[in-house]
Amino acid sequence: MRRRGAVRSVALGAAALVVSGLLGACSGSDEGGGGGAPKLRGEITFGVLAPLSGDLAERGQDLVDGAQLAAAELNDQGGVLGRQVKVVVEDGGCTPATGEQGATGLAAKKVVGMVGGLCEDAAVAAAKAVATAGTPFLVSSARADPLIEAEVPSAFPMEATVYQEALAAVHWMAYRSAQQVAVLDDGSPAAQRLSGLVTDRLKADGLPVSRQSTDGPDPAKLAGTVTASKADFVYWTGAAEPGGRLVSALRQAGYTGNFMASSASDNPEFLQAAGGAAEDAFLTTAAGPKLLPTAAEWTARFKDRYRRDPGRDAMQAYDALRALAQAVRQAGDTAPSKVVDNIPRLEDFTTFTGVLRFAADHSLTYDNYVIAQVRGGTFTLASKLRTD
Repeated sequence: MRRRGAVRSVALGAAALVVSGLLGACSGSDEGGGGGAPKLRGEITFGVLAPLSGDLAERGQDLVDGAQLAAAELNDQGGVLGRQVKVVVEDGGCTPATGEQGATGLAAKKVVGMVGGLCEDAAVAAAKAVATAGTPFLVSSARADPLIEAEVPSAFPMEATVYQEALAAVHWMAYRSAQQVAVLDDGSPAAQRLSGLVTDRLKADGLPVSRQSTDGPDPAKLAGTVTASKADFVYWTGAAEPGGRLVSALRQAGYTGNFMASSASDNPEFLQAAGGAAEDAFLTTAAGPKLLPTAAEWTARFKDRYRRDPGRDAMQAYDALRALAQAVRQAGDTAPSKVVDNIPRLEDFTTFTGVLRFAADHSLTYDNYVIAQVRGGTFTLASKLRTD
Protein backbone atom coordinates (compact mmCIF):
# COMPACT_ATOMS: atom_id res chain seq x y z
CA MET A 1 0.00 0.00 0.00
CA ARG A 2 1.48 3.34 -0.98
CA ARG A 3 1.50 5.89 1.79
CA ARG A 4 1.39 9.56 1.33
CA GLY A 5 2.70 12.75 2.85
CA ALA A 6 1.29 14.76 5.69
CA VAL A 7 -2.45 15.35 5.91
CA ARG A 8 -3.12 18.93 4.98
CA SER A 9 -6.10 21.23 5.49
CA VAL A 10 -8.51 21.45 2.58
CA ALA A 11 -7.95 24.66 0.64
CA LEU A 12 -8.46 25.75 -2.95
CA GLY A 13 -5.28 27.09 -4.51
CA ALA A 14 -5.09 30.84 -4.91
CA ALA A 15 -3.87 30.46 -8.47
CA ALA A 16 -6.95 28.44 -9.40
CA LEU A 17 -9.16 31.16 -8.01
CA VAL A 18 -7.38 33.84 -10.01
CA VAL A 19 -7.75 31.82 -13.22
CA SER A 20 -11.41 31.20 -12.45
CA GLY A 21 -11.99 34.91 -11.92
CA LEU A 22 -10.20 35.84 -15.13
CA LEU A 23 -12.23 33.34 -17.12
CA GLY A 24 -15.39 34.82 -15.63
CA ALA A 25 -14.28 38.32 -16.59
CA CYS A 26 -13.46 37.25 -20.14
CA SER A 27 -16.91 35.76 -20.54
CA GLY A 28 -18.47 39.18 -20.02
CA SER A 29 -18.76 39.40 -16.20
CA ASP A 30 -19.25 42.84 -14.71
CA GLU A 31 -17.09 44.10 -11.91
CA GLY A 32 -18.54 46.18 -9.14
CA GLY A 33 -17.62 49.80 -8.72
CA GLY A 34 -15.22 48.91 -5.94
CA GLY A 35 -13.30 46.38 -8.07
CA GLY A 36 -14.81 43.37 -6.28
CA ALA A 37 -15.16 39.79 -7.54
CA PRO A 38 -16.72 39.46 -11.00
CA LYS A 39 -20.34 38.44 -11.24
CA LEU A 40 -20.98 34.80 -12.14
CA ARG A 41 -22.67 34.29 -15.50
CA GLY A 42 -24.61 31.10 -16.10
CA GLU A 43 -24.63 27.89 -14.09
CA ILE A 44 -22.81 24.60 -13.85
CA THR A 45 -25.08 21.99 -12.31
CA PHE A 46 -23.80 19.04 -10.28
CA GLY A 47 -26.04 16.24 -9.02
CA VAL A 48 -26.07 14.72 -5.55
CA LEU A 49 -27.38 11.18 -5.01
CA ALA A 50 -28.21 10.13 -1.46
CA PRO A 51 -30.83 8.17 0.50
CA LEU A 52 -33.29 10.75 1.83
CA SER A 53 -35.80 8.46 3.52
CA GLY A 54 -35.68 5.36 5.68
CA ASP A 55 -33.00 4.30 8.16
CA LEU A 56 -30.18 6.08 6.34
CA ALA A 57 -31.95 9.41 5.81
CA GLU A 58 -29.83 11.16 8.44
CA ARG A 59 -26.60 10.06 6.78
CA GLY A 60 -28.05 10.96 3.41
CA GLN A 61 -28.82 14.50 4.54
CA ASP A 62 -25.31 14.76 5.97
CA LEU A 63 -23.95 13.86 2.55
CA VAL A 64 -26.18 16.44 0.83
CA ASP A 65 -25.16 19.16 3.30
CA GLY A 66 -21.46 18.51 2.66
CA ALA A 67 -21.92 18.86 -1.09
CA GLN A 68 -23.99 22.02 -0.71
CA LEU A 69 -21.35 23.61 1.52
CA ALA A 70 -18.72 22.89 -1.12
CA ALA A 71 -20.90 24.51 -3.80
CA ALA A 72 -21.51 27.60 -1.65
CA GLU A 73 -17.80 28.04 -0.99
CA LEU A 74 -16.91 27.53 -4.65
CA ASN A 75 -19.36 30.30 -5.56
CA ASP A 76 -17.90 32.59 -2.90
CA GLN A 77 -14.48 31.98 -4.48
CA GLY A 78 -15.47 32.76 -8.05
CA GLY A 79 -17.45 29.75 -9.19
CA VAL A 80 -16.17 27.34 -11.84
CA LEU A 81 -15.15 28.70 -15.25
CA GLY A 82 -16.81 31.94 -14.23
CA ARG A 83 -20.16 30.23 -13.73
CA GLN A 84 -22.19 29.64 -10.58
CA VAL A 85 -22.20 26.15 -9.14
CA LYS A 86 -25.69 24.74 -8.63
CA VAL A 87 -26.53 21.51 -6.82
CA VAL A 88 -29.60 19.37 -7.51
CA VAL A 89 -30.48 16.39 -5.32
CA GLU A 90 -32.18 13.06 -6.01
CA ASP A 91 -33.11 10.30 -3.56
CA GLY A 92 -30.91 7.34 -4.47
CA GLY A 93 -32.35 5.07 -1.81
CA CYS A 94 -30.49 1.90 -0.94
CA THR A 95 -31.54 -0.56 -3.64
CA PRO A 96 -30.47 -1.04 -7.27
CA ALA A 97 -33.90 0.14 -8.46
CA THR A 98 -33.85 3.37 -6.45
CA GLY A 99 -30.21 4.02 -7.33
CA GLU A 100 -30.93 3.68 -11.04
CA GLN A 101 -34.05 5.84 -10.77
CA GLY A 102 -32.22 8.58 -8.88
CA ALA A 103 -29.30 8.64 -11.29
CA THR A 104 -31.64 8.73 -14.29
CA GLY A 105 -33.44 11.67 -12.69
CA LEU A 106 -30.18 13.57 -12.30
CA ALA A 107 -29.15 12.82 -15.87
CA ALA A 108 -32.47 14.26 -17.07
CA LYS A 109 -31.53 17.50 -15.34
CA LYS A 110 -28.39 17.73 -17.47
CA VAL A 111 -25.93 17.56 -14.59
CA VAL A 112 -22.26 17.92 -15.46
CA GLY A 113 -21.39 15.21 -12.95
CA MET A 114 -22.63 13.44 -9.82
CA VAL A 115 -21.37 12.91 -6.28
CA GLY A 116 -22.80 10.80 -3.48
CA GLY A 117 -23.78 7.18 -3.33
CA LEU A 118 -23.98 5.66 0.14
CA CYS A 119 -25.24 2.08 -0.34
CA GLU A 120 -23.12 -0.22 -2.49
CA ASP A 121 -25.87 -1.81 -4.61
CA ALA A 122 -27.58 1.52 -5.24
CA ALA A 123 -24.29 3.19 -6.14
CA VAL A 124 -23.33 0.48 -8.64
CA ALA A 125 -26.77 0.63 -10.30
CA ALA A 126 -26.57 4.43 -10.44
CA ALA A 127 -23.13 4.33 -12.02
CA LYS A 128 -24.30 1.87 -14.68
CA ALA A 129 -27.42 3.94 -15.38
CA VAL A 130 -25.39 6.96 -16.47
CA ALA A 131 -22.45 5.06 -17.99
CA THR A 132 -23.77 5.32 -21.55
CA ALA A 133 -23.81 9.10 -21.31
CA GLY A 134 -20.40 8.97 -19.62
CA THR A 135 -21.56 11.16 -16.73
CA PRO A 136 -18.72 11.39 -14.19
CA PHE A 137 -19.69 9.99 -10.80
CA LEU A 138 -17.49 10.46 -7.74
CA VAL A 139 -18.91 7.92 -5.28
CA SER A 140 -18.28 9.45 -1.90
CA SER A 141 -19.46 6.93 0.71
CA ALA A 142 -20.07 3.44 -0.73
CA ARG A 143 -17.28 0.88 -0.42
CA ALA A 144 -14.99 0.75 -3.41
CA ASP A 145 -14.82 -2.97 -4.21
CA PRO A 146 -18.25 -3.46 -5.86
CA LEU A 147 -17.75 -0.34 -7.98
CA ILE A 148 -14.29 -1.39 -9.10
CA GLU A 149 -15.55 -4.87 -9.93
CA ALA A 150 -18.38 -3.32 -12.00
CA GLU A 151 -15.75 -1.58 -14.18
CA VAL A 152 -17.82 1.51 -14.94
CA PRO A 153 -15.40 3.85 -16.77
CA SER A 154 -17.01 7.06 -15.49
CA ALA A 155 -17.29 6.05 -11.80
CA PHE A 156 -14.58 6.78 -9.23
CA PRO A 157 -15.00 5.57 -5.62
CA MET A 158 -13.54 7.84 -2.95
CA GLU A 159 -13.43 5.07 -0.37
CA ALA A 160 -10.58 2.57 -0.09
CA THR A 161 -10.73 -1.15 -0.86
CA VAL A 162 -10.90 -4.09 1.55
CA TYR A 163 -7.39 -5.06 0.48
CA GLN A 164 -6.16 -1.61 1.50
CA GLU A 165 -7.74 -2.06 4.92
CA ALA A 166 -5.93 -5.38 5.25
CA LEU A 167 -2.62 -3.72 4.39
CA ALA A 168 -3.29 -0.96 6.91
CA ALA A 169 -3.91 -3.57 9.62
CA VAL A 170 -0.77 -5.54 8.79
CA HIS A 171 1.26 -2.33 8.70
CA TRP A 172 0.12 -1.48 12.23
CA MET A 173 0.87 -4.99 13.49
CA ALA A 174 4.42 -4.64 12.21
CA TYR A 175 4.71 -1.19 13.78
CA ARG A 176 3.60 -2.63 17.12
CA SER A 177 6.19 -5.44 16.74
CA ALA A 178 3.62 -8.28 16.81
CA GLN A 179 5.19 -11.72 17.26
CA GLN A 180 2.14 -13.99 17.11
CA VAL A 181 -1.17 -12.85 15.63
CA ALA A 182 -4.66 -14.30 16.09
CA VAL A 183 -7.12 -13.24 13.36
CA LEU A 184 -10.76 -13.81 14.29
CA ASP A 185 -14.04 -13.22 12.44
CA ASP A 186 -17.75 -13.88 12.92
CA GLY A 187 -18.32 -15.95 9.80
CA SER A 188 -19.95 -13.20 7.73
CA PRO A 189 -18.72 -12.93 4.12
CA ALA A 190 -17.26 -9.44 4.58
CA ALA A 191 -15.46 -10.40 7.78
CA GLN A 192 -14.11 -13.59 6.27
CA ARG A 193 -12.81 -11.77 3.23
CA LEU A 194 -10.88 -9.29 5.35
CA SER A 195 -9.57 -11.90 7.78
CA GLY A 196 -8.39 -14.03 4.85
CA LEU A 197 -6.55 -11.12 3.24
CA VAL A 198 -4.86 -10.22 6.53
CA THR A 199 -3.87 -13.84 7.21
CA ASP A 200 -2.42 -14.30 3.73
CA ARG A 201 -0.43 -11.07 4.00
CA LEU A 202 0.96 -12.02 7.41
CA LYS A 203 2.00 -15.45 6.16
CA ALA A 204 3.68 -13.87 3.15
CA ASP A 205 5.62 -11.65 5.56
CA GLY A 206 6.67 -14.71 7.59
CA LEU A 207 4.79 -13.76 10.76
CA PRO A 208 3.18 -16.59 12.78
CA VAL A 209 -0.60 -16.30 12.54
CA SER A 210 -3.67 -18.34 13.47
CA ARG A 211 -7.10 -17.75 12.01
CA GLN A 212 -10.49 -18.73 13.36
CA SER A 213 -13.87 -18.15 11.81
CA THR A 214 -16.96 -18.82 13.86
CA ASP A 215 -20.68 -18.27 13.46
CA GLY A 216 -22.15 -16.72 16.60
CA PRO A 217 -18.86 -16.37 18.49
CA ASP A 218 -18.66 -17.29 22.16
CA PRO A 219 -16.33 -14.58 23.53
CA ALA A 220 -15.12 -16.71 26.44
CA LYS A 221 -14.29 -19.61 24.10
CA LEU A 222 -12.48 -17.34 21.66
CA ALA A 223 -10.55 -15.76 24.51
CA GLY A 224 -9.40 -19.22 25.54
CA THR A 225 -8.27 -19.95 21.99
CA VAL A 226 -6.23 -16.77 21.91
CA THR A 227 -4.49 -17.38 25.22
CA ALA A 228 -3.73 -20.98 24.19
CA SER A 229 -2.12 -19.76 20.97
CA LYS A 230 0.07 -17.35 22.98
CA ALA A 231 -0.88 -14.54 20.59
CA ASP A 232 0.32 -11.08 21.49
CA PHE A 233 -1.86 -9.34 18.88
CA VAL A 234 -5.54 -10.01 18.19
CA TYR A 235 -7.36 -8.69 15.11
CA TRP A 236 -11.15 -8.91 15.01
CA THR A 237 -12.88 -8.40 11.64
CA GLY A 238 -16.49 -9.14 12.64
CA ALA A 239 -19.39 -7.01 13.84
CA ALA A 240 -19.04 -4.31 16.49
CA GLU A 241 -21.07 -5.69 19.40
CA PRO A 242 -19.46 -9.18 19.53
CA GLY A 243 -16.10 -7.50 19.06
CA GLY A 244 -16.71 -5.48 22.20
CA ARG A 245 -17.67 -8.60 24.11
CA LEU A 246 -14.57 -10.35 22.81
CA VAL A 247 -12.11 -7.74 24.06
CA SER A 248 -13.91 -7.73 27.42
CA ALA A 249 -13.58 -11.52 27.67
CA LEU A 250 -9.92 -11.35 26.68
CA ARG A 251 -9.08 -8.84 29.39
CA GLN A 252 -10.99 -10.87 31.95
CA ALA A 253 -8.95 -13.92 30.93
CA GLY A 254 -5.75 -12.00 31.60
CA TYR A 255 -4.79 -11.14 28.03
CA THR A 256 -2.44 -8.13 28.05
CA GLY A 257 -1.49 -7.94 24.37
CA ASN A 258 -2.69 -5.67 21.60
CA PHE A 259 -6.30 -5.81 20.43
CA MET A 260 -7.45 -4.28 17.18
CA ALA A 261 -10.80 -4.37 15.37
CA SER A 262 -11.71 -3.59 11.78
CA SER A 263 -13.75 -0.65 10.51
CA ALA A 264 -16.92 -2.67 11.22
CA SER A 265 -16.34 -1.85 14.90
CA ASP A 266 -16.25 1.89 14.32
CA ASN A 267 -19.56 2.01 16.11
CA PRO A 268 -20.81 2.95 19.60
CA GLU A 269 -21.96 -0.67 20.00
CA PHE A 270 -18.32 -1.75 20.28
CA LEU A 271 -17.63 0.68 23.11
CA GLN A 272 -20.86 -0.17 24.91
CA ALA A 273 -20.27 -3.92 24.77
CA ALA A 274 -16.62 -3.65 25.81
CA GLY A 275 -17.00 -1.17 28.63
CA GLY A 276 -13.71 -0.29 30.29
CA ALA A 277 -11.98 -3.18 28.51
CA ALA A 278 -12.04 -1.16 25.29
CA GLU A 279 -9.45 1.27 26.64
CA ASP A 280 -6.35 1.35 24.42
CA ALA A 281 -7.92 -0.96 21.81
CA PHE A 282 -7.03 -0.07 18.22
CA LEU A 283 -9.22 0.21 15.16
CA THR A 284 -8.52 0.30 11.42
CA THR A 285 -11.00 2.76 10.00
CA ALA A 286 -11.50 5.32 7.26
CA ALA A 287 -10.64 8.82 8.40
CA GLY A 288 -13.49 11.10 9.45
CA PRO A 289 -13.68 14.69 10.70
CA LYS A 290 -13.66 13.66 14.36
CA LEU A 291 -10.31 11.90 13.90
CA LEU A 292 -8.62 14.59 11.79
CA PRO A 293 -7.30 17.68 13.56
CA THR A 294 -6.84 19.27 10.14
CA ALA A 295 -10.63 19.16 9.67
CA ALA A 296 -11.30 21.36 12.71
CA GLU A 297 -11.62 24.62 10.79
CA TRP A 298 -13.90 23.06 8.18
CA THR A 299 -15.98 21.44 10.93
CA ALA A 300 -16.49 24.88 12.47
CA ARG A 301 -17.65 26.28 9.12
CA PHE A 302 -20.02 23.38 8.63
CA LYS A 303 -21.41 23.75 12.15
CA ASP A 304 -21.89 27.48 11.69
CA ARG A 305 -23.99 26.80 8.58
CA TYR A 306 -25.98 23.74 9.70
CA ARG A 307 -25.91 24.05 13.50
CA ARG A 308 -24.55 20.53 13.98
CA ASP A 309 -21.30 18.64 13.64
CA PRO A 310 -20.59 17.05 10.25
CA GLY A 311 -20.38 13.31 9.80
CA ARG A 312 -17.97 11.45 7.59
CA ASP A 313 -20.46 11.41 4.70
CA ALA A 314 -20.50 15.22 4.67
CA MET A 315 -16.71 15.38 4.57
CA GLN A 316 -16.48 12.88 1.72
CA ALA A 317 -19.20 14.61 -0.33
CA TYR A 318 -17.55 18.00 0.24
CA ASP A 319 -14.26 16.66 -1.12
CA ALA A 320 -15.99 14.84 -3.98
CA LEU A 321 -17.79 17.92 -5.27
CA ARG A 322 -14.63 20.02 -5.04
CA ALA A 323 -12.73 17.34 -6.96
CA LEU A 324 -15.40 17.26 -9.65
CA ALA A 325 -15.21 21.06 -9.93
CA GLN A 326 -11.43 20.86 -10.25
CA ALA A 327 -11.76 18.33 -13.09
CA VAL A 328 -14.09 20.75 -14.91
CA ARG A 329 -11.60 23.57 -14.43
CA GLN A 330 -8.76 21.49 -15.81
CA ALA A 331 -10.85 20.38 -18.76
CA GLY A 332 -11.93 23.95 -19.42
CA ASP A 333 -15.18 22.37 -20.52
CA THR A 334 -18.26 20.60 -19.15
CA ALA A 335 -18.32 17.80 -21.74
CA PRO A 336 -18.59 14.52 -19.77
CA SER A 337 -15.74 12.79 -21.62
CA LYS A 338 -13.36 15.67 -20.96
CA VAL A 339 -14.29 15.83 -17.27
CA VAL A 340 -13.87 12.07 -16.86
CA ASP A 341 -10.47 12.24 -18.55
CA ASN A 342 -9.30 14.83 -16.04
CA ILE A 343 -10.43 13.07 -12.86
CA PRO A 344 -7.51 10.58 -12.82
CA ARG A 345 -5.01 13.38 -13.26
CA LEU A 346 -6.15 16.06 -10.85
CA GLU A 347 -3.28 18.50 -10.38
CA ASP A 348 -2.08 18.83 -6.78
CA PHE A 349 -5.60 18.38 -5.49
CA THR A 350 -5.78 17.61 -1.79
CA THR A 351 -8.57 16.40 0.45
CA PHE A 352 -8.66 16.15 4.23
CA THR A 353 -6.60 12.95 3.99
CA GLY A 354 -4.01 14.22 1.52
CA VAL A 355 -3.46 14.03 -2.23
CA LEU A 356 -6.38 12.59 -4.20
CA ARG A 357 -5.25 10.31 -6.99
CA PHE A 358 -6.81 7.33 -8.73
CA ALA A 359 -5.14 4.17 -10.01
CA ALA A 360 -5.83 2.58 -13.39
CA ASP A 361 -8.72 0.53 -11.97
CA HIS A 362 -10.15 3.73 -10.37
CA SER A 363 -9.25 2.66 -6.82
CA LEU A 364 -7.56 5.25 -4.61
CA THR A 365 -3.82 5.34 -5.14
CA TYR A 366 -3.43 6.61 -1.60
CA ASP A 367 -6.01 5.08 0.70
CA ASN A 368 -7.80 6.90 3.50
CA TYR A 369 -7.36 4.42 6.36
CA VAL A 370 -6.05 5.52 9.74
CA ILE A 371 -5.56 3.86 13.10
CA ALA A 372 -7.88 4.96 15.88
CA GLN A 373 -7.41 4.14 19.55
CA VAL A 374 -9.90 4.13 22.41
CA ARG A 375 -8.90 6.73 24.98
CA GLY A 376 -11.22 7.82 27.75
CA GLY A 377 -14.08 5.82 26.26
CA THR A 378 -13.94 7.43 22.81
CA PHE A 379 -12.11 6.88 19.52
CA THR A 380 -9.07 9.12 19.03
CA LEU A 381 -6.45 9.29 16.30
CA ALA A 382 -3.46 7.04 16.95
CA SER A 383 -1.74 7.20 13.56
CA LYS A 384 -2.35 8.52 10.05
CA LEU A 385 -0.15 5.63 8.80
CA ARG A 386 1.78 8.16 6.77
CA THR A 387 5.11 9.93 7.05
CA ASP A 388 4.79 13.54 8.15
